[in-house]
Amino acid sequence: MAVRIPARQLGSALVAVAAVAAALPALPAYAAQAPAPAPDQAAVAASVSCQAGGRAYFSPGLLPVPVPRETNVQYSGQDRTCSGSTPEGGQIATAKFNGAFDAPMSCVVGGGDVPTEGAGTIEWKTKDGKSLKSTLSLTISGQMFNSATVDGSVTDGAFAGARLHGKFRVDLLKEGINCAGQSFFGGLKQAPFDGSFSING
Repeated sequence: MAVRIPARQLGSALVAVAAVAAALPALPAYAAQAPAPAPDQAAVAASVSCQAGGRAYFSPGLLPVPVPRETNVQYSGQDRTCSGSTPEGGQIATAKFNGAFDAPMSCVVGGGDVPTEGAGTIEWKTKDGKSLKSTLSLTISGQMFNSATVDGSVTDGAFAGARLHGKFRVDLLKEGINCAGQSFFGGLKQAPFDGSFSING
């Protein structure tokens, strides 16, 4: 049996519904107006090229024999000129490259066919007088006495996350007499190194 609603009650209900509907668009649409995230600032890519040089120290000392022995090599760098800038825009003036690794070496054989892992640092000076430092993870390959290839990454400090590539040379031809002469005193303990490297990332 159909229920009949009096016309007066039906009209009052319709008026109430219309009033609610008219009020809804006036409510602030908070959910639709969530603040947009701030745009990310683009990182400035690093690009620096530097000369390198200083002294290489060998422990134990290198002997004039064809059979190499496991040797710790320490690069102790000196300030060398650079071109390029920091991610913040400061101009790099000089850099000092320091590194360390272990490899089979003698006065005849330097390094080997298998790449070796190492670690290092770069001490930077900017043209406006600031000092910065980078910590490095390194992989050294090739023959040390000719042209060793140094690849790696900056793990901490200035240019963190950037890649490193360099070429370094320890020329024992100039130290040949010393190498033979020092064999009675534990072997050749040091020699000059030079080269260059770049940072990109």
